[in-house]
Amino acid sequence: MKRKMMLLLVLFLSIPLTTSCWSRREIENIGFVLGIGISKTEAGLYKISLQFANPSTLLSEGSETRKQYSIIESEGLTIFDAFRNTTLIAGRRPYFAHVSAIVIDESIAKEGISKVTGFLVQDMEVRLEPYIFISKLPPNEILDTPNILGAIPSNILETQADNNKSNSKVYVADLKETLEIINNPASNYVTTLVAKVPPPSPNELSMFKLSSIAIFDKDLLVGYLNYEEGQAYNLITNKFKNSLIVYEYYLKNEPLTIEVSKASSKITPRFIDDKISFDIEVDVEGNIAERIPHLGVDQELQVIKVQEQMNKVIEDKLNKAIASAQREYKVDYFNLSGNFFRKYPEEFKEFQDNWNEVFSDCEVNVKVNSTVIHSALNTNKGRI
Repeated sequence: MKRKMMLLLVLFLSIPLTTSCWSRREIENIGFVLGIGISKTEAGLYKISLQFANPSTLLSEGSETRKQYSIIESEGLTIFDAFRNTTLIAGRRPYFAHVSAIVIDESIAKEGISKVTGFLVQDMEVRLEPYIFISKLPPNEILDTPNILGAIPSNILETQADNNKSNSKVYVADLKETLEIINNPASNYVTTLVAKVPPPSPNELSMFKLSSIAIFDKDLLVGYLNYEEGQAYNLITNKFKNSLIVYEYYLKNEPLTIEVSKASSKITPRFIDDKISFDIEVDVEGNIAERIPHLGVDQELQVIKVQEQMNKVIEDKLNKAIASAQREYKVDYFNLSGNFFRKYPEEFKEFQDNWNEVFSDCEVNVKVNSTVIHSALNTNKGRI
């Protein structure tokens, strides 16, 4: 009898420790969302475009790209209302944990993206990894573009964002970084603009292109940077990965390509006599990846001259980008405010509310140190 009572007691005490599937959702009742598009209608309603995966076609060989996904759209007075209205259309409840790309219409970005991104993490299952893209085209058009690679559009956007590290001409922010920056009152946000490249012929399909960096004043879209300015942004902010610097070698005016293997920047803020200035020193290391000598002339490059000219080319690139930020946009999208705050936390409080204006009047000095680690193409015959 005692053994039975002990057994019942153990079973009774173990009940709170057992788990159950009270909140389970059967997989056949879930719609896996891969991409989200957010825009507004002419009437001022929010419009949500969801790209759903079609699992059966994803597993079959030779399935057409368009059949691998479906697009469902809904409208609402608020973003939440528009999202909830998708359940009136979709046969399955949307599941957002696998979203890889979020495309925001340019018009909403100009109004401020904080209300969009804030909602995504407060009331939904979206993780922090999806990349954020701005589009001048309707987001549903981006998400519903059969493409030359035969892949789901949101997956292509994710791959392009990952591959951007090999050129450093644009920069794509993910949702985690987006939230961190727009919730920092002294920082300005940047991400990338995605465009659609028309097919070269009627028998071919379109392609996506990360065309420029979108810059923000806090969370309000104010303009775009071209590829040259994009490289400068990445160099200053320590986001420059393996990329190319191309210029004409001054002796023969021949195109020279330097493959950068390592780049780093050191930003030193100064506060002297109530004046703020910054010294930016950039170290670049690379190798001669390609040269196109004129008329087949076999002439060795002078590596010291190559490095000196590379210093000048990069310094010009950086100075032009800084001048554009200070004079044209009057926005510190390099976020030098963070460097100043870390060194002068008390003084920064005085300038925090109008930092962009302060930045526009700052003196910024640039120095570049280039190193060519080897010259496998020192002559046009490839001799070392």
